[in-house]
Formats: sequence, C-alpha cells, structure tokens
Amino acid sequence: MKKTDQTGIVIQARMGSSRLPGKMGLEFYKGQSLMDIVLDRLHSLTQMLPMIVATTEKNADDFIEEISKKKGVPVFRGSEEDVLARFIGAAEQFDLNYIIRICADNPFIQPRFVQQLKNYNKDSIADYVGFRLNRKIPAIKTHLGLFPELVKVQALKSIDNPELTQAYREHVTNYFYSDENQAFSTKWIDQTYPEDVLTNIRLTIDTGEDFVIASRIYRYFREHSLDSTDENIIRYVYENTELIESMSRRIKQNEK
Repeated sequence: MKKTDQTGIVIQARMGSSRLPGKMGLEFYKGQSLMDIVLDRLHSLTQMLPMIVATTEKNADDFIEEISKKKGVPVFRGSEEDVLARFIGAAEQFDLNYIIRICADNPFIQPRFVQQLKNYNKDSIADYVGFRLNRKIPAIKTHLGLFPELVKVQALKSIDNPELTQAYREHVTNYFYSDENQAFSTKWIDQTYPEDVLTNIRLTIDTGEDFVIASRIYRYFREHSLDSTDENIIRYVYENTELIESMSRRIKQNEK
C-alpha cells in the first residue's frame, strides 16, 4: 500500500448496550474486563497498524477511554447514535485513508484475518473488502464474531448525506454490500466452513448468556495454554453439546 494510503484498526466500543448494559466493563477473565481482553488480543498488530478506539461522548464511556489509554491505544469520542460519523471523525483525527473495523463485543476476533485484510488491499483495489462465508453470506452478518472488515474512508464520506437511512449510519458498512450500492467496489475474501457452523456457532456478545458462554470458552483456552483459532474454538464448541444448544437458541432469538 502506498505510503499515503494509511490503514488503521478502529475498534468500535461503548458501555451503553441495551441488552447487556456496561458489558465492556464486566469481568471477563481473572479481573480483566471484556475491553481489556479485546485490546490485548489485537496488541500484536500494533507493530504493523495503528489502532484506535472509537467510543461515544457519554460519561459512561470514560471507562472505555481510561482502559484504552492505559494500554497505549488512542481514543476518538463521537456520536453514540451516528456511528458512521464517529468512524469518519476517527479517521480524520488520525489521518486514516482506510479503516479496518472491529467491534469490541467480539473477544475471539482473529488477528490473522486482520493481517489478511491489510495484505489483500495493499494496492488499494477496493472501496470495501470483507470476508464471505461459503460464497454466499458476508461474515459480518453472521453470529461468529471472528471477522474484521475494511472500508475506504472516502467511500464512507461519500455516503454520508442527509438521505442516508439510520440503519446505514448505525452499522457503518452495510451499505456497501446492500443492493443499493451501485457506485463502490466491493471485494470478498472467501472462507469455507461446514454449513452447520453458520447456523450453530455464536461467539459475539450481546446478552448475559452470550457473555457467560464466551468467557467459559476463553477461560478454557487460556488455562490450557491453547491457541484460540477459529478452527480450535469451533472444535471445542462441538465437543460440548450444551454450548451448541445454547448458541443455536441464541441465534434464533437474535437473527441478523
């Protein structure tokens, strides 16, 4: 990627979850909050990419800023409701041309997929690059919580107009893989999983039950000194049928 084409990781985080208020500050593993875990998981990438946390201006998110800065990660604070504007503001403040977007409620985000995204778009060939599962569904629309996505900042600015619907402002990137997108180039990195993984595995955290399950999985891998790759996590979940039953139920209750 050309020197002027600065790419950075922007982590979306806030305390004001409606289904699990304050979830980023809850203890996830041995005194560490969920926010701690996500930042630590991505720490190795800071040698190759700048990393920024984009949170809101609300007082509750002082916690997000405090934790991030303790770990040496700069913070941008913006609108809670207009997440698109928050990302554009973060990009402008830190001189980013491309954003690799990560949601902080995904403690099993895979660093290798972040590296893959950066390398894939090294020649600036697309406005949006995402992972696609089994050649049919954007990974970001699943419940797996393993995948980042990359978007060109100029593309975000181009769709930022008064006619843009709230759904696109809230979810930031979904315009680019919608039927409405006629102007921006979209590329996919294809990944293949058994079909039942897409319908049975839920690793993203929205609710208290999600939190308990994810922390149990995380604890297992930490305490057994195992690498929590996507393949290893999926294998572990299938070895514990009660996890599958709970995840499948949560997926049906939280269809995307």
